[in-house]
Amino acid sequence: MKLIRIIPSLLVKDNFLVKGENFKKHSYIGDVYNAVKIFSEKNSHEIILLDIDARRNKKSFNLDLIKKIKKEIFVPLTIGGGIENIDQVSAIIDEGVEKVSLNSNIEKNFNLVEQVSKKFGSQSSIASIDVRKIDNKYKVYFRNGEKFSDLDLIKYIKNLENAGCGEIILTSIDNEGKRCGFDIELYKLCHELVSIPIIAHGGAANLNSFTELFDNTKISAASGGSCFVYYGKRKAVLINYPNKLEINELMNKYEKN
Repeated sequence: MKLIRIIPSLLVKDNFLVKGENFKKHSYIGDVYNAVKIFSEKNSHEIILLDIDARRNKKSFNLDLIKKIKKEIFVPLTIGGGIENIDQVSAIIDEGVEKVSLNSNIEKNFNLVEQVSKKFGSQSSIASIDVRKIDNKYKVYFRNGEKFSDLDLIKYIKNLENAGCGEIILTSIDNEGKRCGFDIELYKLCHELVSIPIIAHGGAANLNSFTELFDNTKISAASGGSCFVYYGKRKAVLINYPNKLEINELMNKYEKN
């Protein structure tokens, strides 16, 4: 039985919603607040918000924006971007945010994962991992895909699990934003080796992409960006999410398996 989750993953820059391909060429999409509100009204399972410029600007996610969002939405929210210490995590959680996503800053402060887990519970401690496939091997990257790491992907995931991480957002940089489908091989490889949930991210084109992933792996959670903010080949901006009937049919399908 799978309790599936389909999660919009939204990128924030200068407090605006943006989207790109392969972590590059980010274009303006619209107002973050309005987009998040629409996803909440459409009863999305969760929402992930990642500030892609926070680390570069040496700041954490905008707390005023979080306050505004949390007053209006009724679905679980994950916040990431520029979080480098437990005080920043506390400030975000205090605003009612359910989870924080940690990425580049845990390269230099791995203990932050354990600190978050101990203070707020493992369910609040999420690690985001970005990978590229090079010479048929998956390589870990930091800093929005700019910095190569010699970390072994599987060992890194296991270390995060041992540190108390409650969930992994695993992104294929090669597929991100391209609406070409998920890298099934990547998620088959990783999910077999850990007991914590992995959220697949990178490449979702439409609902069929999620179905293909759920049918062919043990993954039960996946997120998408482009597929939920664009429509058609010309990338017309349209905030969208599967309707209630489509979601219920999918959930019933996997609950019975």
